[in-house]
Amino acid sequence: MSQVIVATVNCKKRLYASTADELAAIAPNIPMGLLVSYLAHKGVPVELIDSDVENIPVRELVQAVIAKRPKLLCLVASGANPSASTMSMVGILDFFKEFNVEPEAKGITTAIWGPHPTVLPERTLAETGADYVIRGEGYETIAGLYESLIKGKGAGAVMGLSWMKGGKYFETEPPALVDVDSLPMIDWSRMNPARYRAHNWHCFGDIGNRTPYAIVWTSMGCPYACNFCCINNLFGKRTYRMRSIDNVIAEIDVLVNDYGIKNIKILDELFIIKHPRIEEFCARLEERNYGLNMWCFARVDTVTPEILKRLKKVGMNWVAYGFESVNHKVLENSKKRYSLDLMKDVIKWSVDAGVYICADAIFGLWDDDMDSMNATKEFLFKHNFEWINIYPAFAFPGTELYDEYIRQGVIQTPKTWDRYSLYGYECECLPTKYLAPAEVLKFRDDVFSEYFTRPEFLKMIDGKFGAMTREHCENMTKIKLKRRILGD
Repeated sequence: MSQVIVATVNCKKRLYASTADELAAIAPNIPMGLLVSYLAHKGVPVELIDSDVENIPVRELVQAVIAKRPKLLCLVASGANPSASTMSMVGILDFFKEFNVEPEAKGITTAIWGPHPTVLPERTLAETGADYVIRGEGYETIAGLYESLIKGKGAGAVMGLSWMKGGKYFETEPPALVDVDSLPMIDWSRMNPARYRAHNWHCFGDIGNRTPYAIVWTSMGCPYACNFCCINNLFGKRTYRMRSIDNVIAEIDVLVNDYGIKNIKILDELFIIKHPRIEEFCARLEERNYGLNMWCFARVDTVTPEILKRLKKVGMNWVAYGFESVNHKVLENSKKRYSLDLMKDVIKWSVDAGVYICADAIFGLWDDDMDSMNATKEFLFKHNFEWINIYPAFAFPGTELYDEYIRQGVIQTPKTWDRYSLYGYECECLPTKYLAPAEVLKFRDDVFSEYFTRPEFLKMIDGKFGAMTREHCENMTKIKLKRRILGD
């Protein structure tokens, strides 16, 4: 019997609504996989339950945990993207509502781990009734907590823990950040890539083959300071630690040779940088000639024409750029300090290299008005990118934006976390200096629908990727999201 269960809670239907069944990716939870591999490497008997992937209802997960009676249950508030941590709290709260009223649950120690509980530990404990919050990276902390439980010791000597006792909040100092190359490789036999599905756009041109799918990490954190980003919440400071290319390639070897992987996402919030490791990555993959279909994130100011051509040669077919806005003031105040001219250069370099662009934009940052949002819309439409991700602005806990908006009274401390779900009914984004949340969200939804139904876009998709992909896009836009704040 497993002494530790590490699990996610399934809440996809609430978070992704009508997009959950066919459109949304089904992504391996890399942070959870690393935690489980670390524990197993330390000799801890551990079981992984990914309810999100296995579509296990909350009630069934509660009953499964009670039946297994682990010494420690750790629920993971995390996902493939940093923002998923706050959204995943929706499911975790549902779990504890069921779990806490079960008489047979008594004696099972519970903990919650992830970026969101790390920055809001006291609130997380109060909302859930969990025994502990594991703050920070969690590796040493969860292993130490398990050892203290086995030996019947108190948890006060375990670094990185938070708990409540007698109505008072207690916490211990977090341990130092780990050496990323000391982490064992994810055990992909526990996270079978055949269970996962790539983003639809990632497989344009081969839209029927989105699985198997895997995500590979090559660094942790980001050295930049965008005020809306929560990537460094887990680490307690701005940091950027690079995994050795030897370890990265070893993992890709396992995925390709043991699991037949072709579609890979590079997890890093910032993968493409002007650094020799990119050439090393490319050289090693070039030797293998795997025929991969990969995508990654990049900043506009971290790429060169040469890097793009080199990456394309080894299968980096897509790059997601955080353009965010074309308005200088909006960019400046969000701490993205690059110019429209540079954006245009990078677009040309990408096209010349044969790299498809996933253009990320944010509507509703503080200085946005209808004119600035329309300018960004016109930029997207003019360049007719192969894909766009358009987000309304959110202030995620732990970000500079969240702290500033709360301090200035622009927003109140959220009562629920489902408002952060982009595709969910309860979605409620930020106001701007000039616009209400409903105006921003309606603008975002209208742009999404208009962009993907334009004849120019559909003709381009048909020409580059074929009729099947065009039909997929046409069917996608028939799905309409329902929004509470829009009166749906």
